[in-house]
Amino acid sequence: MVSQLQKVSTVDLYYICQMVDGVTRNPGEYLRNIEDIFGDMSSNSLVRKYPKWTCFHIFVEDLISSVIYEDADKSDNNPGNFWVDALIKSNGIKTSGVLGSEFDREDGYEYLELLQQDELITELCEAIAKQVFHVLFSNRGTMSAFGHMVDYYVLDTASSFMPDAFNQSGHLIRSTIPMWAKNAVFHRDKGRCVLCQTDLTRLFSLQAETHYDHIIPLARGGMNCVTNLQLTCSTCNLAKGARSSSTSREYESWYDY
Repeated sequence: MVSQLQKVSTVDLYYICQMVDGVTRNPGEYLRNIEDIFGDMSSNSLVRKYPKWTCFHIFVEDLISSVIYEDADKSDNNPGNFWVDALIKSNGIKTSGVLGSEFDREDGYEYLELLQQDELITELCEAIAKQVFHVLFSNRGTMSAFGHMVDYYVLDTASSFMPDAFNQSGHLIRSTIPMWAKNAVFHRDKGRCVLCQTDLTRLFSLQAETHYDHIIPLARGGMNCVTNLQLTCSTCNLAKGARSSSTSREYESWYDY
């Protein structure tokens, strides 16, 4: 069976990816928004067992939405020219004639409210979140940075609302990794240990043992999530230890230079 193909728009996608990556690595100015996304009861989303719509998707959706509304707030300086229009057009979102109407678009918030009546902004943010995930899931550094960004909410917030999901040591109980998550990580990491590059495909040697390692260990606030997995050999995984957060910056090139 041919796997589902991911539609990717090029309009502003890499700008958005850069923005998302920047926030995960330097979340200081965005902490209030992160609190809104993962604080209190919302932290329950961090303890779900291998959801396909991950916490990273949720974070990206919220970040895109906030920027769309910030852009509308600047409409006094540039009335009627909104970033959301370009995003809707480039992503093929059907608007039922809203964009071409005679609606007074000088008030950005009124315009966005009109779009959201048909859940167009929700649909748009979901579509873009899928594309951003398609790009940034390939970067283990981004996934690690995101894990570090939310580890506090896993250990100190979610444990208060979902105590049954945690063990006596105070970290998440380890969950069985579903096959779809293993397949995704195996293909992303090209069947090699990300730390020592050992071939784990077992095409040439049966000695290599494949481990699906938590980038952020559960003991340090890591999640049972595909975004928190990487492929390692048994030697590297055992040497890494349960309290060490490490990954690599090495990726196989498409061709030799």
